[in-house]
Amino acid sequence: MNDPNGTIFHRGWFHLFYQHNPFGDQWGFMHWGHARSRDLIHWEHLPIALAPAVELGEEHCFSGCIAPDLDGTPRLFYTSVPFNRGRFSQWRASPLDDDLIAWQRDRMPAFPEPVAHGQDARDPFIFRHAGRTFLIYGAPNAGRSTIPLWEAEEGDLSRLVSRGEFYSLPQAQVPFCECPNVLMVEDKMLLLLSPYRAVEWHLGTFDGQRFTEERLGRLDLHDNFYATNTLIDEQGRTVVLGWIRGFKSGTGWSGCLALPRLIEPDAVAGIRQRVHPSVAELRQGASISWSGRLQGERVLALDAGRTLELQMRSSGAFTLRLAGIALRWDGRFLAFGEGSYEVLNGHFHIFVDRSTVEIFADEGRTVVTRVVYVTEHEERAVIAADDSEVSVEFHRLALA
Repeated sequence: MNDPNGTIFHRGWFHLFYQHNPFGDQWGFMHWGHARSRDLIHWEHLPIALAPAVELGEEHCFSGCIAPDLDGTPRLFYTSVPFNRGRFSQWRASPLDDDLIAWQRDRMPAFPEPVAHGQDARDPFIFRHAGRTFLIYGAPNAGRSTIPLWEAEEGDLSRLVSRGEFYSLPQAQVPFCECPNVLMVEDKMLLLLSPYRAVEWHLGTFDGQRFTEERLGRLDLHDNFYATNTLIDEQGRTVVLGWIRGFKSGTGWSGCLALPRLIEPDAVAGIRQRVHPSVAELRQGASISWSGRLQGERVLALDAGRTLELQMRSSGAFTLRLAGIALRWDGRFLAFGEGSYEVLNGHFHIFVDRSTVEIFADEGRTVVTRVVYVTEHEERAVIAADDSEVSVEFHRLALA
């Protein structure tokens, strides 16, 4: 799997559609896979939702979204890629059942696309703002990476009209505005982009015609986390879902979904992130807690396993070993794997799931997601420090 697509809460289910190659563990033959969940944690695999219409000359079904139409019916929008990589186009499909299992395409593209937007226009995303309904996607245009803006007249997704340009950047700065999606963070609009590197955020305002950036940063400091999409949960909170990439080929599978995240405003950093509360459902048994001044090494668990959660605060440098993965913080930089990441205080929320690590540091102002291959698995969870005040809460996690 790769990009999450068509994320939506519908009739009591969270639906996740995603880029999917059903024939192998490498990229190719892009379909839309489909899964659903009651809690964003335990997923039920469903039949493939969308396969390339080979009879129409379609080679791939690229990324897109699902959004409810005027009558509440979910509509699917995706990028159609023809054989020989000709001009891309955006297509719409409608469900044939209430469980969103089977879909039927329209007989023509969702809207005409001006030649100025180039043949590589892709990844449509629909959002609502101030009572209006808009569609955006990424497109190159004369040396710039642009995001065209379309509006659904009177909210009708079959009547899309061009409204110019939502946002634009020089290609030298951003190669391509891949997988653009937006969400509101209080009264500000947050634009998320995946420009062939780590996911980037742009915080600003939208006046109904153009997005104006005020602050920017990286949603995750490593490019193993990529291609976000959003949905609204049953409590009205905007959830961000992302793809973890970078796995070795030849294992029969590649790619997985990152833990669901909530994004909140922050006066210092602009935004901060935390895992969705439903993640707590994976905790097994009683938690293990310890606090005090640490000089030397302390074993938190002898049989921690390879799926675990740890929350901690430290007044100074420390070293952690979790499921054979080593993490070291020197008071300013966190090192693990071959990477080093600036973290300015000792607040950490860490999740380990066999070959993936997700770290929410400095109360969610700094987030790092990594694929890590462990050569020597260790059952113990161990922390070591040289005279630091430490508090730790440790949980074993069930397999989702």
